[in-house]
Amino acid sequence: MIRPGNWAHVRRALGHRDHYLFNLTLGPALISLWAQRTGVGWLTWELTHSPSWLGIIAAADLLPAVFISPFSGVVADRANPVRMMWITQAIIMVHAGVLWMMTATGTIGIWSLFAFALITGFNQPFSTSARMVFYPTLVPKEDLGTAIAINSTIFNLGRALGPAMGGLLIAPFGVAFLFLLNFIFFFAHAANMLRIKGRHAEHIERNRKGMFREIGDSLLYAARHRGIGPMLVLLTVTSAMSRPVGEMLPGFADEVFSRGAHGLGWLLGAMGAGGLVGAIWLTQRGPVKGLTRVIVTHTFIMGATTTAFALSGNYWLGLVMIFAVGFTQTVTGTGTQSIFQMAVEPAMRGRVMSLYSMVWRGTPAIGAIAVGWIAEASGLTWAVAGAGTACMVAWLWSRTLLPRMTPALENGPDGLPRP
Repeated sequence: MIRPGNWAHVRRALGHRDHYLFNLTLGPALISLWAQRTGVGWLTWELTHSPSWLGIIAAADLLPAVFISPFSGVVADRANPVRMMWITQAIIMVHAGVLWMMTATGTIGIWSLFAFALITGFNQPFSTSARMVFYPTLVPKEDLGTAIAINSTIFNLGRALGPAMGGLLIAPFGVAFLFLLNFIFFFAHAANMLRIKGRHAEHIERNRKGMFREIGDSLLYAARHRGIGPMLVLLTVTSAMSRPVGEMLPGFADEVFSRGAHGLGWLLGAMGAGGLVGAIWLTQRGPVKGLTRVIVTHTFIMGATTTAFALSGNYWLGLVMIFAVGFTQTVTGTGTQSIFQMAVEPAMRGRVMSLYSMVWRGTPAIGAIAVGWIAEASGLTWAVAGAGTACMVAWLWSRTLLPRMTPALENGPDGLPRP
């Protein structure tokens, strides 16, 4: 339940100059980014009318994270996080500009669209790893959990408004217009980020080793951690199974519900709105205590609503179910990110959080390919319903580990309980 008076910690976190500046232009940039993602999905469907190609384009966007994230985490632990963050945002800006020009001139094709998705896929792990180390430079440690939740709220605001805006703008203005908007807003965001200093950066003495040795250390650390290891396994299953439903929505909008681009916009908007409500709920919730159980419980709800969406056969019921899927995906994903940030040792932050990024972005790519191929053989409905059922099986396993995961995640690296 959202309690209207429980916002003092939010006001305090936004009172820090760098944190305020970062969020100032983030919202419009994320709205335009999600509008662009809608455009890419619809353009893929227009060019091919193939669920397999929807999965392939999604894989090109997401799969590189599986291979690159461990390396990007080492880079983030070594680099200036503010500078690294600016570079990755500037790449998004240039990417959108070139994509707009090729689409506007009619020179875009499915293979060039695949290449653009790969560019995003290679940039995103560095952007995400930089962001994981960048957040602690914006606020003091006591406000870090709130800052992460605020960012998730803004992210899901973009996820809610961007797809709906994209779906509504495609018909009157064309797909290229969405790419132009993304270029404009990321130009403003990159320019604004030049004002950020990173005043709360942690000063940590690091004994640098070879890159592969440092990656190995992070894998051992995560595997031996009584909370981070099992939660990464749970996140892997749910990310691979539930999150590809978003990549399949163009097929549901056109083939299952017969609603076209307009219907796709509302399906994606409903999913994003659920994510926004989930992020707001997490933001006002505040304390870390009890968050492990919340994540595990919402894993079951995620699986159940994913299955119900696939089997509904009704557009309006589908909107309700996809809203619930978006809510639970945000609660589990953002909740896991927050609890990892609080539990991990500072010297390992970039590398361990890159493992989170690898799972969060990479495994949906594998799932999207698998669901796309299964959908070609058995139809979208049964492929997505089966994915939701797999999430419920993962929930059964995770329930047995709650007693060991909870203290390991909620007490922090120093063994002391977090508020």
